[in-house]
Amino acid sequence: MENNFDLKKFLVENKLTANSRLLEGTLVFEEVSDDAAEKAAAALLGIQPDQVADQQPTDQEKQPIDESVVLTAVTIAGLIPVALNLVGSVANKANQLVGLNDKEKEGLAQFNSKIKEKKELIKKLDKTNHKREQKEAELLKNLEEEKDKLYGTKIGNWAKHAGHDLHHAYTYPIRKMLQMVAWTMAKFGKKKGKLQDEKYREKIANIIYAVTMLGIAGYGIASHIQHLTGVGPIITTLADGVKAGKSTAEIVQGVASLI
Repeated sequence: MENNFDLKKFLVENKLTANSRLLEGTLVFEEVSDDAAEKAAAALLGIQPDQVADQQPTDQEKQPIDESVVLTAVTIAGLIPVALNLVGSVANKANQLVGLNDKEKEGLAQFNSKIKEKKELIKKLDKTNHKREQKEAELLKNLEEEKDKLYGTKIGNWAKHAGHDLHHAYTYPIRKMLQMVAWTMAKFGKKKGKLQDEKYREKIANIIYAVTMLGIAGYGIASHIQHLTGVGPIITTLADGVKAGKSTAEIVQGVASLI
C-alpha cells in the first residue's frame, strides 16, 4: 500500500506546530545548541567551556599537558547523567509526540502508572518471598499485553514516520558533546581512548536513545530502532532492563562491556 503519511497534518492533529517547525518537510527540534554541548563537555572534563576544542586539533595546535588544566577520566557512568541532562528537553518532547490523542494519552498514562505500581509491588513481594508474587507477575504481564494491544500500533506508526528526525534531535547533542570531549583530550595530549572512535560515540548515543524510547513507547517500538548502530545485538537486553524498571544509567552501564 502506498505511504500517504502527511507530516503537516500529523503535526496539526497532535498540536505540535507550536513547539516545532517544518523545514523542507522535516520535523526539526531546536532545543539543544552546540553551546550547550560545549558546556556539557566542559563539565565532563572538569574545565572551563572556553578550553573545550570546537574542532579536531592539528599537530601544531596540540598542547603539552598543562598542570593547570585537569582533564578527568570520562567513564560511561560519568557521562550518562550529563548526556541525559543535555537531552532532557528532547526526551520530554518525545513523550509529547507519541501519536495518540489526548484521551489516548490519558489512558496510556493510567496503564503506565498501574504497571509501575505493579512492578514496585512485585519487588516488595520478592524480597519477602511472598506466595502472591507469581500471581501479581501474571497480572503485570496481562497489563503490558493489553497496553500493547490498545496503543502499540499507533506508537509504532508514530515511530516509523517521526522517529528519524527525533532520533537525530536526541542523539546529535550527545554525539557533539562526546566529539568535543575527544577533540579536547587530543588537544591537551591525552592518550587516545574509546571516545576518539566516532562509531563508539554513536553507539553510546543510540543506546541512550533506545532506552529512552523503550521507556516512552514500550517494546512495540523495538523493531523501529533495532537497526541503529550498536542497538540491534542488545535490543532484548535493553527492553528487559526497561521492563524491570531499571534506570537509563543502570541499563547503559550494564551493557557498556558489550559496546
